[in-house]
Order: sequence, then C-alpha cells, then structure tokens
Amino acid sequence: MENIKATVKNNKGYYTTIEASKLLGVSVRTVQLWVESGDLDAWKTAGGHRRIIASSVDDYIRRQGAKDVEIQKNSEPDTKRVLIVEDNPTVAKFYEAAIKSWKQAIEVVVTQDGFEGLLEIGQTPPDLLISDIYMPGMDGLQMIRFLYKSEQLSSDRIIVISGLSNDSIMERGGIPSDVTFFFKPVNIEQLKKTVYQKLDLD
Repeated sequence: MENIKATVKNNKGYYTTIEASKLLGVSVRTVQLWVESGDLDAWKTAGGHRRIIASSVDDYIRRQGAKDVEIQKNSEPDTKRVLIVEDNPTVAKFYEAAIKSWKQAIEVVVTQDGFEGLLEIGQTPPDLLISDIYMPGMDGLQMIRFLYKSEQLSSDRIIVISGLSNDSIMERGGIPSDVTFFFKPVNIEQLKKTVYQKLDLD
C-alpha cells in the first residue's frame, strides 16, 4: 500500500473529496460514504485528509455508466443554498433580505456562531458560506480552519464579512488568502456580484 501511495503522490493521480464530488456531481458527504463502502479507493494523509485515487473515480464512472452519472447530476436541486453565520440577528436579517431581493433560486439558512455553522454544514453542505468573524463560542476563523482541515467546504465557497480591524484579525490568526473578504458595512452590490460569480448565477 505504501508503494501505491508514493506513486499516487508523485503523479498527482488523486482527487480531494471536493474535487471528486464535483467530477461525480454529488455531495462531499456522498463521496465520503462511497469511500467508506469501498465503492471508491482512497487513502488518508498524515493530517487525516482523504485522497481519492483518480483511477478509482474513472472506474466508478465506467461501472455506473455515463448515463447514470448524468442522472445523478440532474437530480441535484437547482436551488442554491447559502449559509449565513452571524450572531447579530439584525445584520443576519439584512443579508437574508438582500439575497432574497435578488429573485434567484437561493435558499438562505442562518446560524449564530461557528459551532452551529459546522453542525449545519455537516448535515447539509451549502453552496456558499457567508460568515462573520467575531462571535461568541467558536468564531468565524476557528470554523473556517476546521472546514479547511476536514475539507468540507472549498475556499472559493467562503465569504467573510467583518467589522474587525486588520490588527484584530491578524491576532486571531488571519484570514486565508484565498477566502473572499469584505469589511463591514459591506457594499451590497459588491456582495451580490461576488455571490453571483461563486454560484454561477446570471
């Protein structure tokens, strides 16, 4: 098994769970279940991240047939799901009202801190996460770091909006460079443009 791992690493012949889920048109959780059931071959890094062997994904597609994969893609709901993690109910309602005013097929879910956000993501991964930083309990940065470690949500699906200063943010460990960030108060038109880009909306 060690020789197989070495070959995969050297040739980049693997996918992350997020990459595999996009290729197969299913959720990250579904990919994890297929790994656990043996339908997909995978191994774990020292940090505990799953790496799906690329040939295993190809074999799965061949076994199921291109038609079955296309059916799985089409069965995914057209409605996009946006999770807002914000402890201030007034601000959360403002974001929710703004998103709904865009008249797009977007379902908005609101939680009040990072821990609740992780529970929600674990149950139903959103298409996009919009999070504050400074919150009681688990803050936004702690939540994002956990998401990075568990590979439950890719960085291009995360938007951080905060009123904290740059110094305060750096004291908390900083925001990953590949995560979109806005200072409060956010410009709604800029937020709308970013959300549309990330969700592939017209």
